[in-house]
Amino acid sequence: MSDIQFVISEQPEELALAAQLIDGRDDNAHPLDHQVFFDSRAVILAKTLKGEIVGCAAIKAGKGTVDKGTVDKGTVGELGYLVVSSHYRRQGIAQGLTQKRIEVAKALGISILYATIRAENTSSQANLLKAGFQFWRDYLSIRGTGNTVGWYYLALSTNVDAEAIMLSLVGDRIQAV
Repeated sequence: MSDIQFVISEQPEELALAAQLIDGRDDNAHPLDHQVFFDSRAVILAKTLKGEIVGCAAIKAGKGTVDKGTVDKGTVGELGYLVVSSHYRRQGIAQGLTQKRIEVAKALGISILYATIRAENTSSQANLLKAGFQFWRDYLSIRGTGNTVGWYYLALSTNVDAEAIMLSLVGDRIQAV
C-alpha cells in the first residue's frame, strides 16, 4: 500500500471525481446527496502515485454534543461515504482511510466520532472495530427498509460521555431486538 497516498482534498474537481466513485458503488445504499457530501468537514482521498483517485471517505458535517444540558456544536463527527474502487479492494485502503479520518478528526478538535453500518456490511464493521471503534447498539433504519443499522463510536478525548452523546444522536429511532 506504499503506493497509495491519503490526502485531504477541498478541490472541486477532485471532490466531483470522488462523488462519481461513490455514485458508482456496487452496494444497495441510498443515493448520494452531493451537496451534503461537498459540505463534509473533511474528505479524504486515496490516490495512486499517478494521482488516480481509488478511494474516498469523509467526516460529515458536525453535530452538537450534550454536556449537562448544553449543546456544544462541532465536537461530534460522523464518518461516511467510505468507498474503494473494486480494482483496489483488499489492500488495506479502507483501513488507511479510516485511520486518516481519525487523525484529521483529532486535528479538528472532534471529541467523538460515530458511524452507522448496515448489519450485512461486515467488512465496514470489521474496519471500524480494527480502528478502535466500539459497537454501541443496533437500531432499525429510519428509511423504512426494515434494515438493521449498527451504531459505532470512538471517543477521541477522555472527558466524553459517550452514552449521552449517542442517545442524543439516535433520537427516536427504534432499537432492534
